[in-house]
Amino acid sequence: MSAGHLIRFLGAILVLAGLVLSVSAGLARQDGSRTVLTAELTGPIGPATTSFITRAVADAEAANAAALILEMDTPGGLESSMRDINQAILGADLPVIVFVHPPGARAASAGAFISYASHIAAMAPGTAIGAATPVQMGGGAEPPPAPEGTDPAVEGAAEGSGPAQDAPGNAQALRNKAVNDAVAYIRSLAELRGRNADWAEAAVRGGVSASADEALSLGVVEHVADSLPHLLTVIDGTTVELQSGRTLTLQTSGAQIERIEKSFAEEVLAVITDPNIAFLLMNLGFIGLLVSFYNGLEPITAVAGIICLIVGLYALNTLPLNYAGAALVLLGLALLVAEAFIASGGLLALGGLAAFTIGALMLIDTDVAAFRLDWRLVAGATAVLGGTAFLLLTYGLAAQGRKVTTGEQGLIGQTGTVLDWSGGQGHVHVDGERWKARSSDALAQGDEIKVTRVEGLTLVVRKTR
Repeated sequence: MSAGHLIRFLGAILVLAGLVLSVSAGLARQDGSRTVLTAELTGPIGPATTSFITRAVADAEAANAAALILEMDTPGGLESSMRDINQAILGADLPVIVFVHPPGARAASAGAFISYASHIAAMAPGTAIGAATPVQMGGGAEPPPAPEGTDPAVEGAAEGSGPAQDAPGNAQALRNKAVNDAVAYIRSLAELRGRNADWAEAAVRGGVSASADEALSLGVVEHVADSLPHLLTVIDGTTVELQSGRTLTLQTSGAQIERIEKSFAEEVLAVITDPNIAFLLMNLGFIGLLVSFYNGLEPITAVAGIICLIVGLYALNTLPLNYAGAALVLLGLALLVAEAFIASGGLLALGGLAAFTIGALMLIDTDVAAFRLDWRLVAGATAVLGGTAFLLLTYGLAAQGRKVTTGEQGLIGQTGTVLDWSGGQGHVHVDGERWKARSSDALAQGDEIKVTRVEGLTLVVRKTR
């Protein structure tokens, strides 16, 4: 075979290979339309949840999946994280279905908002939805009373989104503002998806909840299903409209179910964004720096401390911080470090511990239980920091009281022997070295002497008795 024929033959093979790959990719995309991806939305909703669900939506779009199902079981979480998740759902180019599952699960607080944002909402028997009253601004106040004559099924609902009640003070005014904003938001989601807006408002104003069957009869969800395969069967043929304006009819009956798992980075983010873990990392970082400063900037503890400190501060920055509390915490830790350089007799350390404790108790600006600092952790961290500062301070004071053993001062009190002597001066052997010495005592070679003073390079000595 000539070289020309060989080149043409190889070219034909490459063209056929490219054609096969193109057809395979097309078939894979077509098969993707018969695949439904699922992701778990469980536990408190925070920055880690937002990162995972946002990626799940993007992965489902890239896979050309028929739909993405969020299996929900959440007590609620941070409003900012909930809104970020809703933005990802509302802008998705495929149907996003919320399935409150398994039995015993709930879609409470922020979970109810996410359910209302989904294209299709479903629940398993034995689950609940609702209790969506915002608590961050409420300070634990009682929810506003429902207007007279309100249907008990939608207790707490009111026309429009007017004031929750007359605001007797600034705290109540802030609460009214938060409640009214939440009401307007969930009503807009209800109108977008054609769900019961009055019940949604009642869930926000009055904190009402509903079981799966109640939610179905009230128009809060579209379906009740026993399992994921059952859900795929009941939603088959449902038509949904996406944000792009495209209308899509679901073909999910018998579709393959694939689960999206959290990545290692998302697992780590979920751990460190626990406020107690983030707070602990920050304190470990400062303890490392404190020990390093008291040991002449010893590098190993300094590097470990800086790493813990950076990770802890990053995690705290993703949470709703009270910046006054954060400033007090940083001030307290700075005062503890300053104690290593300024001899205040412990006053700086005491002031630092007080500032640290007060700041820690007000550090996280939320009433969501899962994102509050445990007071026992604050007490433990204060005790550890205080104990560390006390031990280092005690060590430093004890070191100041010890006799100097180096330099000129270290020679005073040392004993030795006379090597040679004449006319009130000579040489002595002290601390393993030969020194020039003088004395008012009459000395002779071999006498035992004691150093009383150092004058430059000459020792003033006396004869030991």
